[in-house]
Amino acid sequence: MVGFGFSWTDSSVEVINRLTPELQDQVMRELFSQEGNNMGIMRHTIGSSDLSGRQYSFDDNGPSFNEGEPDLELQNFDIGEDGRAMVELIARMGKYKSDVFLIGAPWSYPGWMKHNGLFVAPNLNPEVGGSYMIMNNSFDAQYIPQAARYFEKYLDAYKDHGVSINALSLQNEPLNYQGGTTAMYLDPADAAAILNHGLGALLNDRNIALFAYDHNTDQTAYPMVMIQRAPKYVDAAAWHCYAYLANYSVMDDFYYAYPDKPQFMTECSSYLPKTGSIDWQVANAFMPSIQHGGSGANMWVLATDPDYGPHSPYGGCAGCQGAVIVNSSSSYMRTNNYYMVGQFSRFIRRGSTAYNIVKGNEGSHLSPNQFNTFAAQNLDDSWAIVFVNNMNRTENVRLSFTGSDSVWEGVVPNATVTTWILPCDNVMRGDRAANATSPASYPFANGTSPWNGPTGTGRASNEICKLPPVTTAASSSASSSSTPLVPVPNQGHVVEQNVLGLETNRENRYC
Repeated sequence: MVGFGFSWTDSSVEVINRLTPELQDQVMRELFSQEGNNMGIMRHTIGSSDLSGRQYSFDDNGPSFNEGEPDLELQNFDIGEDGRAMVELIARMGKYKSDVFLIGAPWSYPGWMKHNGLFVAPNLNPEVGGSYMIMNNSFDAQYIPQAARYFEKYLDAYKDHGVSINALSLQNEPLNYQGGTTAMYLDPADAAAILNHGLGALLNDRNIALFAYDHNTDQTAYPMVMIQRAPKYVDAAAWHCYAYLANYSVMDDFYYAYPDKPQFMTECSSYLPKTGSIDWQVANAFMPSIQHGGSGANMWVLATDPDYGPHSPYGGCAGCQGAVIVNSSSSYMRTNNYYMVGQFSRFIRRGSTAYNIVKGNEGSHLSPNQFNTFAAQNLDDSWAIVFVNNMNRTENVRLSFTGSDSVWEGVVPNATVTTWILPCDNVMRGDRAANATSPASYPFANGTSPWNGPTGTGRASNEICKLPPVTTAASSSASSSSTPLVPVPNQGHVVEQNVLGLETNRENRYC
């Protein structure tokens, strides 16, 4: 296992920076330190997303995000004010946890790299708050060299600010070409071509993993096409939870085809939680994805204001809940998502081994009631056992392990996500010395594996294998969102097509 976490968005950066310095320090400790949620994976947006009050890429090359002209040498590349604010806060994150695994993903390439010339395509269906798919809201393959260079310059810019990227996704949700939101269609053949144009070799040289796909579980061919066309450069597959009746068994199929490629659930979101209801989205996304072989999981936005923003005025998610809601410079609250993610991130350590519990589970993430269990063995041989109980009754649990003499019994209350921390057999036999200096953070040292983040600074601890079980009851707060959409500006901007005079072969493209 690599870890669990959320995503850095412009909204997250903006609202956390509104807090007083003392509260900024407090919330960062609660999110990332070992005394807090110990979150081990964070994703971040390369440029803006729908959870950005302002829209921008790192090379708009024009008076606004939708008025750019081709910049073939990327002479005007600049991460900008918002980009600098994000990388600076990510750099500060290392003060609280130095081995966070960081994934970068763009929501769109600069508008001039797309067939429609627009960073954000027009919303063609604003009356219902969404948009139709727009076929030309897609990457223009003549700019493959520029796209490869764009990512290289982004990696260099972050390195200049002291931040190392551990993994890269070439496009968030590459099959989403909606208007009214920050999106772009990226054909898997074009994605592979970007890797083969030098970016893949660069990532290998810098020990940066490439995550293929980064979209829903209903289109499983996409990562396989990328692997077939760029086999030396694809390291892992990334999935989202948004498919209707999400089917995580596709992760089993992918594992059988590519057992050497780890898989991650890189995005899922809670939406407009309501008073009196329990929001199970974290558990319903994390449990099945790791039960089917995932090495880690992320929820979407890390922090918002009380109106679930700042977010794009043109479309996208106007009700996504994060881990933290910042009310003012002197006030913030931790949400249900903070505590539910913590049931995984606090206790399942980097480098642990995941096991399925074969008896006792009832229901699934698709059923109204479920009792699901997941087990991970940490590097000191202790166990973290996560239970999700939504059966409308308290469950009495008896748990044993193959090859162990220990049998554990306890109660898992109704409507909870509960984590048991079970000592290793050496502790049960009284042999405590063997684990007296186990590092609490289990940081990986720098090495040849892309899963190894920067060397951690975890303290030695003699408390491993002696932590008590912890239970957190799910809760939620009232919320609503009725933000009117604003028309996308500069919709008529046109970029000359085929600037480079290239012949593009669209045969065998994936649809």
